[in-house]
Amino acid sequence: MVLINYIAIGAFIMFAVESIIGSYSHQMEHVGEEVPTFDNFTRIFCAIIWPVTLAIILKHAITWIKNILK
Repeated sequence: MVLINYIAIGAFIMFAVESIIGSYSHQMEHVGEEVPTFDNFTRIFCAIIWPVTLAIILKHAITWIKNILK
């Protein structure tokens, strides 16, 4: 049961990341940013190591917020 919950949390995080990227892809292209794409291997890999994925997302979010508040 623990393994199922672990994989489900990882799948939810990947779904959320892809949804956010998909909804802002036009804006990212407009400012010249490259829109990231994920293949199935990357989705599965990130769903398995979701604590690392979440740490990377939080690190970038904190840096982004610090830059806004300057």
